[in-house]
Amino acid sequence: MKTPSCRNALFGRLSRSLLVIIGSAALLGACGYRPLQPYNNQKDLPEAIRVPDGYQPVLEATSNGRLLYECQAVKRAPYEYEWLMRNASVDLTDTYGGTIMHKPGARASWVHRDGSSVMAREFSEVLNGNNNLPLQRYIAQSSGVPGALHNIAYVQRLRTVGGGISSIPCTSAQLGMRKTVPYEAEYIFWRAKGS
Repeated sequence: MKTPSCRNALFGRLSRSLLVIIGSAALLGACGYRPLQPYNNQKDLPEAIRVPDGYQPVLEATSNGRLLYECQAVKRAPYEYEWLMRNASVDLTDTYGGTIMHKPGARASWVHRDGSSVMAREFSEVLNGNNNLPLQRYIAQSSGVPGALHNIAYVQRLRTVGGGISSIPCTSAQLGMRKTVPYEAEYIFWRAKGS
């Protein structure tokens, strides 16, 4: 009867250890994964922010944080004042735990940590209560860089909680005043089916 050599026994222990490490990494990766929500039924949303047929959701991202606003004069004679967002960017966390940097505004953009990006060409929105950010749908244009945001045609901002500041007055007395407001939102990225 042959006895295993020290080298073979060491190789067996290393193989088992490697399998345990790989299995643990796969399990941890699975815990970090959050499957897409069922956004295929757009009929439950206001018509202005629905994504048309022929597109499918491919990525979901969430944002929890605080938005910074400043009271500024936006028109002269007569003067008008508004709270304007001062955040240069907001971090989102995607379905797989990756980071997406979002620059809000009329020319909103999203840049994934893999280098792919998308920019809004136009958007529509629907109010979602006084102190919540509006729900939005962006028609988007991809940068063409391969990655998670490649060929994205639409981006929706849904399930907004907070982020609005309309209940706080912005007048000449508050000019230059800054306020931070907590908020949450979900962003859904859509691609044409088959692309």
